[in-house]
Amino acid sequence: MAQKDKKIVTLLDVPQGATCVLVGWGGLETQDVKKLTDVGVFLDLPLIVLNVTSSGPIVVAINDAHIAIGTNTAKHMQVYLKE
Repeated sequence: MAQKDKKIVTLLDVPQGATCVLVGWGGLETQDVKKLTDVGVFLDLPLIVLNVTSSGPIVVAINDAHIAIGTNTAKHMQVYLKE
């Protein structure tokens, strides 16, 4: 299935335990994108959602690293669920 056929959602919409692929930064400011890339978050990168809470950050696993992403940032990050 081509990427254009996959449903794009925000990182906030991904359930805990699911794997998704980052495909867009949405409306994030340049400095926010830089912060993410500085810690290893890049487009086309698979992310495993480890922890989702209503009031705290989203914790994702990238390779062997765990990264906390604030909800205000996560709501802009565009992903699709990996099958």
